[in-house]
Amino acid sequence: MSIWFAFIGYSALAIWLGARAARTTATSASGVEFWTAGRSLSGLEVGVSLSAGFLSISWSCVYAVQLFYWYGLGALWLMTIPWLCALGGIYWLARRYHGLEAFSQPEMVGQRFGQSARTVVALALALVFLAWAGAEIYVAASLLAPQMAAPRWLLVLMIAGVVGIYSVMGGFRAVVDTDKLQYGVVALYILAMAWLTHRGLTANGNGNGLSPDPTAITGLWRLVEAPVHGAKSDLPWTHLLAGGIATIALTFVTYLPGWLFETDLWLRVQAARDTRAARRGLLFAAANSVLFIGLLPAFIGISALVLFPMQDGVFPAAIGNEADGVFSALVSQFAPAWVAVLVAVGLVAAAMSTIDTCANVMALSIAYDMLRAHERNAAAGRRISRRVTLASLAGAALFALGTESLWDIFYLSSGVLTTAVAFPVAAVFLPWATARMVSWSAGAGLTGTVSAYFLEVYGPLAGLEPAWLAGSGLGFILWGSLAAVAGALAGRSAGR
Repeated sequence: MSIWFAFIGYSALAIWLGARAARTTATSASGVEFWTAGRSLSGLEVGVSLSAGFLSISWSCVYAVQLFYWYGLGALWLMTIPWLCALGGIYWLARRYHGLEAFSQPEMVGQRFGQSARTVVALALALVFLAWAGAEIYVAASLLAPQMAAPRWLLVLMIAGVVGIYSVMGGFRAVVDTDKLQYGVVALYILAMAWLTHRGLTANGNGNGLSPDPTAITGLWRLVEAPVHGAKSDLPWTHLLAGGIATIALTFVTYLPGWLFETDLWLRVQAARDTRAARRGLLFAAANSVLFIGLLPAFIGISALVLFPMQDGVFPAAIGNEADGVFSALVSQFAPAWVAVLVAVGLVAAAMSTIDTCANVMALSIAYDMLRAHERNAAAGRRISRRVTLASLAGAALFALGTESLWDIFYLSSGVLTTAVAFPVAAVFLPWATARMVSWSAGAGLTGTVSAYFLEVYGPLAGLEPAWLAGSGLGFILWGSLAAVAGALAGRSAGR
């Protein structure tokens, strides 16, 4: 019951922040303020909002820990390093893009290449962020369900409903304002999980994790001495290439271009008051990334190999499907009752900080770039924007109810970013790019990636691929990339 009170209390606070933000957007002379927050964010606001967005339950917590459990330190190449490279690229590009009058990425593309290109890019972004928002709701509901003794579907609807209320009221300003609260709560949440991990490593092995072993110097020392192997790689956890060369290479192809132009990151950059503020925010976010997407997930995930070892090649029931329940196992086995309540609040904050960001991008792509609601009078623009925001949360909730695999979601969606969004946005500053070239490339990349995914996972494509490509499970990224290149070349040959 105490966890229910914590959930309701935190939700009420988030809704109050949304109502406060609504007073700002209500005074705007146009509907643009709902999406841009007045382009007045300070460096600290940019950095905190960026950090809160990527400190998510599904991505930086569950999925990052899952990867380190699977591959040991080799997981650094599958998330941490590509992410830091992307932030470095955004820092370098911020000076050029922040000076543009356009706010959203599809708008940037549209101003150079026309409405058709803008629509294709906006559609791709809406699909990507629908998947990300749904994944976040799914993971949060799955982790909370056992603690709150409630069915997962109910928590899916409740979480989506709360985020929908404050996002509809305050728009992007509400997202940024709640991010400030959520960043602090989520940081404490992840630190608490690391503490529980250390508590487990120093336990005396009696299964309840409550009695420290006086012979263990530290949990970290026990981890260093542990002769454990990655759950999927079957290589020592210290092996830096445990994920495999093909998987690492395809990960960089999949992630880096798409992340470099990831919309939710660029919205913060564009909303900064100036380039200096944007770059300061990126440096703050990079420092948080090293700690919360690198060091702490690595410690927790690799420690889980000691605390919850594989059993005859099967994932132990305590940590769920393919190690996606490590955090729940840590709480149930090593947390005092009062810590469990605080952890639940952190979990809710972490989930909402990313759900509102993803839903905001999805709604922005539809209302701002496809429907162009901001070009109407202020009242009509805000009304359409709020309805689209609410519909986006409803779509994400439906997606969450059918979600099963985070691996597929993150690779497929990031692949779409790379094949359908990265080139059109980069082409804004390429003098030789043409409108037809950009539109055809984005369309071919989107359809090629999605089609190849279903043909590879559910059809005959995997059986036709070389063993090294089929074994990675990421062949659809290669085929989608080739489709995007073919579309660009065809568009270039066809002229404007």
